[in-house]
Amino acid sequence: MTQPTQRVLYLPPGVVAAPPPAPVPQSQSGLPFDRAFFEQLLPQMVANFCHQVECAAPLVEVMTVDGARHYVNGISGVTDQWVALHTTQPDHTHAVQTFVPYTTIYRVEIHPGSDDRRQLGFVLNAPAPPRINPVLEEPVAEPRPQAKKKSK
Repeated sequence: MTQPTQRVLYLPPGVVAAPPPAPVPQSQSGLPFDRAFFEQLLPQMVANFCHQVECAAPLVEVMTVDGARHYVNGISGVTDQWVALHTTQPDHTHAVQTFVPYTTIYRVEIHPGSDDRRQLGFVLNAPAPPRINPVLEEPVAEPRPQAKKKSK
């Protein structure tokens, strides 16, 4: 039976070993596109992209495993399981709110925008998406005011 060999690095006197590299931060969910991505990274990435290519209304496209392409105008809300996207389809004249589970998203693309004047394009200076709590709270019933008794 052989002993495993240990690798020992002997440094000259006065030389200190470099600290180990910092771990790369990863998503808590383990998904590449999650709540943190849509709340923090995507708006920043869109702004950076538009600064580089000088576009006023970029086209953000979210693709899902079912083959759907969602042209995103904005983010309506986020939870830990899904994102609510304000979307427009090129062949429709109306906006649609689409709820997409993070587990179905496989690609997000940012384009400079389209030449046609349809309502496609991500809103750059939109407020942060509201946090939606999927657990509904019971409304607290307020006491009813009691009617005053008539005096005789």
